[in-house]
Amino acid sequence: MEERRAATVVGIPVSALRWGLIIFVGASVLGFVAAFSFSQDWAEDIASLQRFNPVWFLPAAGLTILSWLGGGLRIKALVGPHESRVSYLRCVQISIASTAMSYLTPSSSGAGPATIYGLMRQGMSFGRATAANAVSFLANVIFLSLAGLVAWALGAGGKVAYIRLPVAGLSAAALFKWSAWAFGATVAVTVFMAVLPGVARVVIRRLVGPENPRVERILFHFEELHAGIAAYWRSGKNLFLLAVLSGLLHFGARFALGYVVLKGFVTEAPFMEVVLLHIMLQYLLFFMPTPSGAGIGELLTAAVMAPFLTPGLVIPYTVVWRIFLNYGTVAVGGTLLMGWLGADGAR
Repeated sequence: MEERRAATVVGIPVSALRWGLIIFVGASVLGFVAAFSFSQDWAEDIASLQRFNPVWFLPAAGLTILSWLGGGLRIKALVGPHESRVSYLRCVQISIASTAMSYLTPSSSGAGPATIYGLMRQGMSFGRATAANAVSFLANVIFLSLAGLVAWALGAGGKVAYIRLPVAGLSAAALFKWSAWAFGATVAVTVFMAVLPGVARVVIRRLVGPENPRVERILFHFEELHAGIAAYWRSGKNLFLLAVLSGLLHFGARFALGYVVLKGFVTEAPFMEVVLLHIMLQYLLFFMPTPSGAGIGELLTAAVMAPFLTPGLVIPYTVVWRIFLNYGTVAVGGTLLMGWLGADGAR
């Protein structure tokens, strides 16, 4: 009964998963079609897929699994202060399912409900699951904001200064600079509003006026985040730090994946430069309006990685990278979620 209620509370109907998957796949296909049209040699691009050395399949798959394990470590650390007995294996499964939902929804908006649902299925109350999810979100955005600013300080802007993106001829360096600073500013504002929800409520109501249901929902989420921060500040500071550091596995594996895929195509490239480029890509994909940047991401990836690849390898590289970065997680996580929802009788 509680499991069925969990699915109802967080509102994840099976139909939403199906539509998210359809949109994600459809946008990806359109993006690849557009990228293929730029290359103007479909036959060569498709044939070049066979050049991926299968020896590099294991390292690439290993990085995908490492990302899952890092996400599970973050969730395991954050359920600690609640004296929950959720096993690490279950936390990894919840991480995979929530990551899949983040890929199937714009700006990763589906990750939170999936995390809450998964934790409630393991016996946590809605309030505690919500607090753990709120602080999990905070740990993620803190790590990403720091990663982006560190990448910029290490010269990521200079690495992509010569790249023009196929979006109104924008400079990749300028886009990364502004997205990194925008992400950092968003995190700072989020933390401020979460730490001082009362002040945030007064300011926002004066700006937009009272009796706005959408604003009230947003303020409610900040109050939830405040409650989560307060709980971890009292008894879980070290666990919160561990949750932030787990990003080295969860996101670091994604940053390094591009280099491994390049090696699979027997292409030499400086490791740090490729990692910096993929940090930039993660930022840009996060701000795209489609799920996981599908459709637009294929064009961005092809433009950013083109300097390291011969023309016939740009599209095959993007395909293989997407398979390990997104499609495998969507397949495994989506299967887990649909199985849970089916077992709980959700419609």
